[in-house]
Amino acid sequence: MNRIRLVLLLCFFMASGIMYAQKTTEQKMEVNMLKENNFMKNDPEFAERFDRFAFGEVYDQTKTQIDDRVRYMCYMATLLGCQGVDVYKPLLQDALDKGVTPIEVKEIIYQATAYLGLGRVYPFLTVANHVFKKRGIELPLEPQSQTIISNRRKKGNQVQIDIFGERIRESWKNAPEDSRHINEWLADNCFGDYYTRKGLTIKQREMITFCYIAAQGGCESQLKAHIMGNFSVGNDKDFLIAVISNNIPFIGYPRALNALNCIREVVKQTESSEASLNISKYNITKEQLVFPFGQPNTAYAKYFIGHSYLASIASGEGKLPVHNVTFEPGCRNNWHIHKGGGQILICVAGRGWYQEWGKPVQELKPGDTIDIPAGVKHWHGAAKDSWFQHIALAVPAENSSTDWLEAVSDEEYGKLK
Repeated sequence: MNRIRLVLLLCFFMASGIMYAQKTTEQKMEVNMLKENNFMKNDPEFAERFDRFAFGEVYDQTKTQIDDRVRYMCYMATLLGCQGVDVYKPLLQDALDKGVTPIEVKEIIYQATAYLGLGRVYPFLTVANHVFKKRGIELPLEPQSQTIISNRRKKGNQVQIDIFGERIRESWKNAPEDSRHINEWLADNCFGDYYTRKGLTIKQREMITFCYIAAQGGCESQLKAHIMGNFSVGNDKDFLIAVISNNIPFIGYPRALNALNCIREVVKQTESSEASLNISKYNITKEQLVFPFGQPNTAYAKYFIGHSYLASIASGEGKLPVHNVTFEPGCRNNWHIHKGGGQILICVAGRGWYQEWGKPVQELKPGDTIDIPAGVKHWHGAAKDSWFQHIALAVPAENSSTDWLEAVSDEEYGKLK
């Protein structure tokens, strides 16, 4: 009887061992990269540990946030950033097997030119073309460009606005004269030539840009800007931390920790900015401000008294321009006139004011709508004791513009209750 029990126990432990081995295997991503150049044969101990860490431990940690296609996009962008071309070639084979399309592969390489320069990108382009031809992928691939020379700056600048906010509109006009051309190139070349292309979404393009910059190191200010850009397009803190974790085997800990610190700093800066708003102090909760704050309205700050924030809701060619404007308590814009097309205001939160020249001031509350005809001199803003949000819809018209005039004086504004 004891012998039977012993045999049964042995069978149980053997079965458990098999199940554990199967579970471990299931948690490790299958790759062919390590089979290249007799890596497993010539450096078996190192290869085994790297394989277990990169494609087992790291994979298991990040698999709920990053699927295989996104994982390999990050790998490829990271290897471009750290110049790992010898690793890129076998990894590209795995990427194609995992479902990354040839167009996505090429778009990741093309966009890297704006962040790394052709000298560092060219070897990767050569490798990709070689692998494609070897796999029977016909070159050139289907064109993805959506701009022409005459509109690339306008369309590129619109992408910048969509990612970084209204403050970036025609940013070259406010740049120092001796470097204004670089701001123009950022709009027409970096964003107009690459970000406007098909093949990758804007969320994917900001993600791979984060990977390029983090992997090359030494560009912290640009990295923080694109962390904010990622947040803006929906790649949140937890996702970016998962991306950094995913990339550690290829860039090492110093650059990964540097990128992580940048994420923490941007989050802290954002939280500090929001905390400084003191919304609850003015009888309104942040949740009642139903539309996003967006970015500080720096492009038009000179036409406002107090701080305002601008969030693009709909913009771009062929779209009705719709923005949400948030005014802090006491903030108002100058008297101004819309020429060509008028404007429609839809009040969504808080309490504010609207006034046309020569007419009494109107109190504004959520649900109020103001139809402002072209050519009418007016101003609008928040009450002294309340945050205020309105949606602004620009009425389409050819050659429309806005004439900004004098400020609403403290004396005039101070009379309002």
